[in-house]
Amino acid sequence: MDRREELIKELDYTKEEEEEEEPEEDAELPAWLKWFSSDETDNWDFDLSKESTITILAVLLSALSFFIYRMLDDVNLRKRAREEEEEDKIDFEDIEEEVLVAKGVSLTLLQRAENSGQFDVAVRLLYIQLLKELQDGGLIKYRRDFSNRDYQNQLRASEFLPDFREVTADYERFWYGKYFIERLGYRLVHRKFITLNAAIKAATAKPDAYV
Repeated sequence: MDRREELIKELDYTKEEEEEEEPEEDAELPAWLKWFSSDETDNWDFDLSKESTITILAVLLSALSFFIYRMLDDVNLRKRAREEEEEDKIDFEDIEEEVLVAKGVSLTLLQRAENSGQFDVAVRLLYIQLLKELQDGGLIKYRRDFSNRDYQNQLRASEFLPDFREVTADYERFWYGKYFIERLGYRLVHRKFITLNAAIKAATAKPDAYV
């Protein structure tokens, strides 16, 4: 028994206390975040007076009213633009080709077609004006029942035949072929017609008679 007591005394049943891990310091916070996380936010005071509240509401209502006004104004502008575009549209069935070839296509009529987005009609008007220039220059004889090939045959000995063929192809593509033509494409075709008309006028202009 004595030996047993000695052995018990020699035994140590106490466990070493585990060393407590020191908590890691928080990562350094940005200055603006430190400010928001500080006690400064506890001091905010939004206690507005009655006059200040009314002023803020009045400003907000004025801004909203202005926004609604501008939005409605834009809608009205687009509506008026569509109405004006519809009014400017040309009903080409009511226009006699023979009259236009004889008198010429007015700039107002051409601008109406352009402003209303009827670029196919505008191309046809340019072609009719070209026929007038060719007839006035004595290069072709216009007839209502002549085809574009007939006019090309009349121009077979003319220096303008290649350019006439090119603009005729554009005309047939957009008028008879019903290909869509946008504003930029129309400008390119328009330039071809204007350039050819100017060349025909310069080549066929009659000298002034001496008095």
